[in-house]
Amino acid sequence: MKFTHIAGVLATLTSSTGVLAQQQTNNQTGPFLLKLTSTNETLNGNYLGACHAGAAIEALCLIGKNISTINRSAATFFWNYTIYDGQPSESGSLVWTLQLSGGIMNVSEPLSVSYNPGTNVAVPMLTPGGVAQQVGFNGSTLYVPGYPDDSNFKYGEYPTNLSTTQLTNWHACWLFAGSYYYNALAWVTSGAPHNPTCQADEAPEQDEAPEQNEAEEDEDEEDQEEA
Repeated sequence: MKFTHIAGVLATLTSSTGVLAQQQTNNQTGPFLLKLTSTNETLNGNYLGACHAGAAIEALCLIGKNISTINRSAATFFWNYTIYDGQPSESGSLVWTLQLSGGIMNVSEPLSVSYNPGTNVAVPMLTPGGVAQQVGFNGSTLYVPGYPDDSNFKYGEYPTNLSTTQLTNWHACWLFAGSYYYNALAWVTSGAPHNPTCQADEAPEQDEAPEQNEAEEDEDEEDQEEA
């Protein structure tokens, strides 16, 4: 009898676990490219691509406007998100795939943000060991969910508006990513950027990734191995 009771409890727990598993699923969209939209015509239309900043660490560099000449593997991204009870999450993680040993091994690198206490200009980085920065897409525009907005806080009063805001504090700046100096995507925490090279109104837009022929794929794999 005891055995029957225990078996029944285990069956119930297994069934419950199955229900929970069905309620939450992990999904991925992509592949896609990221292209800057900017009021600066020199920067407008530049694609973003992973550029070497250390061992399995990359920044997001401006790699050119001509889609036929950019390193497609460096510029191809995915977005991971969760569906819970049939509702997709508004934010998730932007990921890039590092191909090693000629594509035999792939390493997923989520976007994280590296902060420097000496400046308000932070560096978005791709690294397998980083804590993924939550990001979302408003239409095709990449944003960071902000919570809460403390600009209207009052002394001694509990804030009434704690809604999430969609922040797009993206800039293109000449900056250090590790020990490498690049023209790359940056995130300004608030106010005017401390770095005078930063150009504002840079919004990364999701762009469809066209098909790639075999010759281009071979070239991209060689470029990644050299990086």
